[in-house]
Amino acid sequence: MSKVDSGAAQGGLRQSMAWLHTWGGLWACWVLFVIFLTGSLGVFDEPITRWMKPHLPQASEATGDTGLDDGFDRPQAVRMGRAWFEENQPGAHFWGIGLPSDEDPSIRLFWMDPQENFHNTSIDATTGKPVDSAHERDSEGGHHFVHMHFEFHGGTAGIWFVGAFTMAMLVALVSGIVIHKRIFKDFFTFRPSKGQRSWLDAHNALSVLSLPFQLMIAYTGLATFYALYMPAGVAAHYDNEDAYFADLLARPVPQEMTGIAAPLAKLDDMLLSGEQQLQRPVSFVSIEHPNDSSSSVRLFGRFIERPGEYRLLGDGGGQVFFNGVTGGQTDIQMPGELRGGSAQDVQSVMANLHFAAFGGHLVRWLYFFSGLAGAAMLATGALLFMVKRRQRSLNEFGASTQRVYRVIEVLNIGTLTGLSIACVAFFWGNRLVPLSIADRPEWEIAVFFVVWLLTFVHAALRPTSRAWVEQLLALAALCLLLPLLNWLTVGDQLFAYLQRGDGERAGVELVALGCGVLSLWGAWRLTRPKVAPARSRQRAAVAEAQS
Repeated sequence: MSKVDSGAAQGGLRQSMAWLHTWGGLWACWVLFVIFLTGSLGVFDEPITRWMKPHLPQASEATGDTGLDDGFDRPQAVRMGRAWFEENQPGAHFWGIGLPSDEDPSIRLFWMDPQENFHNTSIDATTGKPVDSAHERDSEGGHHFVHMHFEFHGGTAGIWFVGAFTMAMLVALVSGIVIHKRIFKDFFTFRPSKGQRSWLDAHNALSVLSLPFQLMIAYTGLATFYALYMPAGVAAHYDNEDAYFADLLARPVPQEMTGIAAPLAKLDDMLLSGEQQLQRPVSFVSIEHPNDSSSSVRLFGRFIERPGEYRLLGDGGGQVFFNGVTGGQTDIQMPGELRGGSAQDVQSVMANLHFAAFGGHLVRWLYFFSGLAGAAMLATGALLFMVKRRQRSLNEFGASTQRVYRVIEVLNIGTLTGLSIACVAFFWGNRLVPLSIADRPEWEIAVFFVVWLLTFVHAALRPTSRAWVEQLLALAALCLLLPLLNWLTVGDQLFAYLQRGDGERAGVELVALGCGVLSLWGAWRLTRPKVAPARSRQRAAVAEAQS
């Protein structure tokens, strides 16, 4: 048994929890930092998407009439979408038609091919032709950060991966509460320029400041995917998850494909019928198994966010279900109608809490800064680990201790500053990747991952102190020059955004500038001459006088 293990075993509960908190938190903190930072950015996925797609109107212009007559010919859009699918993807297992609105006047098309791979494109709502990529910048936008946050772009395996580390975070939070006897006193204690003591004070203060948010966001994140993380109960009573939710929410059960050809009924007739009943525009049309005898159609009413309403359950947009062959209506869920009982209501509240789907911009900014505080708490914990061991090695790994410390240093640099560089590089990729290139959103995401990988390589090749400074300077340059890049490539700039009241796009660039200034300050702090504490100078003076 090692020295660390024996110490934990011989001590009491707090000592055992301290060991668990230190080592469990260390190995989880890098992944959790990614989750928190990308989640904080993902809170503003729509403003980020609007900045990355300059052709979209600004948010203040996207608040048109919420009635049925909003200036868009949705029946014609549905006919155009269907015609495109019939010509280009007749064998797809799923068709999805996003209808035009003030936020995006094009028709967005989604489909799943026979190999169950998802694809998407956009066509012009007037001509039905593919959107001219030379004028409209195709991009994943802020959804990239959302997908990184909950699945690392890894699908179901990624959701399980994030869930495992979220459980580790809950363990770290509980063990941290146990070991901090003076948790509230620590919150009001900060001693600057004290080395290890300062990092510990910062870690404690950030932990207490964001503790309620961290507990809430971790638990609600797990509750959102309860059916995936705890499948045994569903599997014991239902053939699949779709059947479970159909029973829970009292809606038609999705049918398996029969392989028997059957023409799809008129989508525009279903659209008009659904809108008259919902008394709001339809935003999305979903067709399962088109041109098969098992086909079904589902209409989603547009979600209307009413100023001044702060309902955690929300009113939804409503849904209408149809038989795809006969066109007959099979079910309708009106806006504001809740199904599934009290347990489902609680889960819906947790999901809305996690996604900040209430409270408007005030709550989103609160989540943004709380998420950054959580990321900073994880960062200070990782840094504290190495600050302590730089002062005195605890020799936990015997002859390999220094090599392990070096790996931890590289992971710290590549995660804490490297991820931040990759996030800003994603914005640069949006402006620099050619507009005409195929699969352009995937190229932007590739820029993110390639740059992130290069930061780890740089951290491994450079001395630790120089790597920190160089990456902070690189981050500062990318952030501070982002508005200039936007001006040179798009012809729009920060002052124009502010002048016409485009707060969302202006906010993206202002946050980038703020991040750049903080990065410069961090690099300056690391490069300025270190002054010995007064007590150390006094001891040195006494020693010199006695010699």
